[in-house]
Amino acid sequence: MIVKWEPDWYELDQCIVVGDIDFFYLRKDNFYFANGLDLKPYECEVKAEILKITHPELGEIKGVITIGLDYSIYLSDGTVIIVNAEENPGKIYNSQYVVSEWCFDVQIHIIEKTGLTLIERNKMYNHNERKERWQECIGRYKALLGLSKADWEK
Repeated sequence: MIVKWEPDWYELDQCIVVGDIDFFYLRKDNFYFANGLDLKPYECEVKAEILKITHPELGEIKGVITIGLDYSIYLSDGTVIIVNAEENPGKIYNSQYVVSEWCFDVQIHIIEKTGLTLIERNKMYNHNERKERWQECIGRYKALLGLSKADWEK
């Protein structure tokens, strides 16, 4: 299944990394990943594996990390593109790449449609458990991207 991933910027988007298996939130139509501050679109939680990410201008992508003021886009050739996500959303730093539209095609394999919302999922964990789960996600992203350390690691 192909799902569109478009950034809302300002650290309001889900990280996507090829090979990652996690809970993801899709809009009700299942055509787009949910994003932004409005929680209504986060009503369709799925457990899924990210199989492939492509972009019409950048080609095949290994992952998009949306942590912090800048997003990191990992291309299949090892290049990392740093994109501003706060002051000038979509501005690429120090790169020959030019991107006219920030819409990615993400091939996913849905393992389970949980029927939960983001709010319901968050209520299942206390603060320390959410923090621990987030650290596990960061560890997975680094492993999948072949990184020992990352600038976005908090």
